[in-house]
Amino acid sequence: MNNNALIFDLDGTLINSLEDIAICSNIVLKEFNLPEHPLENYKYFVGGGAEVLVNNAIPKDSTKELNERVLERFKEVYDSELHLNTKPYDGVYELLDLLHNNNIKVAVLSNKPHEFTIKYVDEFFPKYTNILEVHGSKKDTPKKPNPLAAIQIANALKIECENIYFVGDSDVDMQTAKNSNMKAVGVSWGFRGPKELIENGADHIVETPVDIFNLLKSS
Repeated sequence: MNNNALIFDLDGTLINSLEDIAICSNIVLKEFNLPEHPLENYKYFVGGGAEVLVNNAIPKDSTKELNERVLERFKEVYDSELHLNTKPYDGVYELLDLLHNNNIKVAVLSNKPHEFTIKYVDEFFPKYTNILEVHGSKKDTPKKPNPLAAIQIANALKIECENIYFVGDSDVDMQTAKNSNMKAVGVSWGFRGPKELIENGADHIVETPVDIFNLLKSS
């Protein structure tokens, strides 16, 4: 089991951040006199990073200038809000305790901006010293589903890609796993649901976080 490692997506996998993303986005849309969206819509807006979120949230005929202004404002608002609704999913701490106690190497790879990714991992998971790599979206690295960042993490962990379980809740995560030659694990509790995960190549679908540890034990 110690020859394996896990790379987790963040939003929709480890933490439920959808409500706060929707609140912050709608605050900005209202500021720009643009139509707001119900929470359910944001399940399909997220996953590709802040740029994709904004592209999905604003009208399709918006100018590039407006797009950039909304994006920058969204980052400001998202950084300043208290995020009282964001928290880890039930069972995540139990899973991380098991992984930590069994010395399983863990990493986080998100399309969320890098500074926000670091902030949330530091806030919610500071005691887990086995979380060795944390990466969000950076200008010099292509976003998921491009495999570059995942492969760089594998190299840093000194674990072969085929021995890494890539865990996520969206088509982007399953595609990243496949593109990286990693095992694709889809979580049923995330933003998208099992159908999308299976259609995009999930090798396993898990119902609870602890199921991920059991999957490792059986490998």
